[in-house]
Order: sequence, then C-alpha cells, then structure tokens
Amino acid sequence: MGNCCSTRYFSRKSLRVAKLPLSTIPAGKRSKASREALRQRRIAYQLKNQAKTCAVPGCDHKRLMVSCYCRGHYQRNRRYGHPTGRLPTQGELRSIEGAIKAWLQDDHLTTDFAKRSFKSSWGSAQRIITHNPAFALPFFRLEGDMGYTQKAKAWVILSNYVHREKNSLSDAMVRYMACRLWSEFLWQMPNGKGGAVKARNHFVNTWAGKFVLANSGFTKSKTEEKIIRWEKPWYVSDDPVQNRPRPITERVTTKVTLNPFKAGPIVRAIGQELHAAVDHAMGIAWQSDTRLLEKAYEALGLPKDNSTNERNT
Repeated sequence: MGNCCSTRYFSRKSLRVAKLPLSTIPAGKRSKASREALRQRRIAYQLKNQAKTCAVPGCDHKRLMVSCYCRGHYQRNRRYGHPTGRLPTQGELRSIEGAIKAWLQDDHLTTDFAKRSFKSSWGSAQRIITHNPAFALPFFRLEGDMGYTQKAKAWVILSNYVHREKNSLSDAMVRYMACRLWSEFLWQMPNGKGGAVKARNHFVNTWAGKFVLANSGFTKSKTEEKIIRWEKPWYVSDDPVQNRPRPITERVTTKVTLNPFKAGPIVRAIGQELHAAVDHAMGIAWQSDTRLLEKAYEALGLPKDNSTNERNT
C-alpha cells in the first residue's frame, strides 16, 4: 500500500509540473513613494522628448511620448519592425525558403552522420517551443489586459498554430531563417536607433512572428447588426417622426483577428521563441555560410556585380 500511494503521489506531482500555468506579470514591490518618483521622472523625460522632431529625415512632426518617432512612424515601426525601410514580400521569403532547403540537401547534409545529427538537433529544437495543448486559450483571454506576459501570449499563439491548426513548426523555423537571410541583403538600419544587432532582431522577429500569427487561426467571431436598406412609411403622418425612413437590418458574423498595433509585441515574442529554436538546432554559423548566402542572393534576384555592396554587415 505504501508503494502504491507513493507512486500515485509522484505521478500527480509530475502531472502538475508538466502543466505549468502561463506566466503573468508580477505585482510591483516598489513603495508608493518610489513609484511616484519614477512616474515623475518619466513625465519629465516625456515632456523633454516631445519637444523634439521625429528622427526620420524630412519628417517635421513632433515625437510621440518617449519614442524617437512621430505617431505615424512609431505605429509603422511597431507593426512592421521598421519605420521607413523596404519590407519583404511573401514571394521573396518563399524563394529564400526554397534556397534554404536546397542548401540543406545539396551542401549542408552531405553525409549520413550529418543527416542523423541534424534530425536529432532539429527535433529537440522543436520540443523546446512545443508547449502544452492547454495553452491554446480562446481569443478573449489575450484580447484585453489579462496580466499575461508577452512570452506567455506567444506560447498561446504557438499552441494554436501547432495543436489546433495542425501546422508544422519546421515551416515556422524555416520562415525565421528566410527572414534573417532577407535582412542580410535588403535590411537597412533605422534612423534614430542604436545597436544594429538589436534593431535587426527586432525586424526579423517581427516578420517571423507575423507568419505564425497569420497561420495560427487565432480569431474570434463578431456578430453585429448591419443596415441593408431603408424602408419608407407607406402613409404620411402628422407626426414628423413617423415619416422618417426606418432601417432594415440583418445580423452579420465576421472573423476578427488581433489588432495589428496591439499584436506587435506578441509577434516579436513569437519570433524570439523561433530564434532560440533555430539557434538550438543550427547554431549561429549557418548565417555566414557562403554557399547559403549565394543561393539566397540568387533567390532574391539581386545583381551579381554588387553583391558585397548590397549586404549589410
């Protein structure tokens, strides 16, 4: 009996460990005076920053709060990862994905040992971002301010992507690699920002996360009354109110996705998860492989005479 109870206890304990809850934002531990002093410093910096113009050359608008950009460029940078630069197209990213697969088959995985090693590392990388199906929460849990961290929200989107929509994590990881290679040739350092590595990761994580969010099926149904036509009264009344046309409505149900502006931090958190998985599977040397860079350069259709000038290092 003792062994049986002990086994049952440990199995329940392991079950609880396997179903860890989503992380939430911890409650603040600062005192009231400390929080007020921090708020005053932020307000002072905000007022000083708003007196300056946008960091984008040629833009005379005032900066938005503590950002170095105006409202328009700030929203574009939040949604697309860059305030003014060129953005990748779906055709370009798919072409680079084909180049990556050709590089793996023809150049990188040439021996049986390399294939076995790659299969093991790639599978283990997928396991670190394959979370519990219970994390596939409904839309309303992330629509408002539920207290979840951005990483926890990324887990929810990834769970919907894998468990509900039955998509492959390999496609998401290859898309991250394609976004990283695209940035190697066509990405430009945004104005007003410092740290090229941080700015590049901001851009790549945004576009890799947008791919997962677009294919995650994370939507909700919204039903509203829509006016389809107006009906005039068939008689004339002495009351002017009775002579007004009456609306004829019907119930329309549409699919609503996350707001692109609010989804910006979430998609970057998804990109960070994919970044960690790719580094776990491939390391960091794959980004500088000359054969892969040549294939990606040809897939983008860039001229061959100035390949070294186009590449951002």
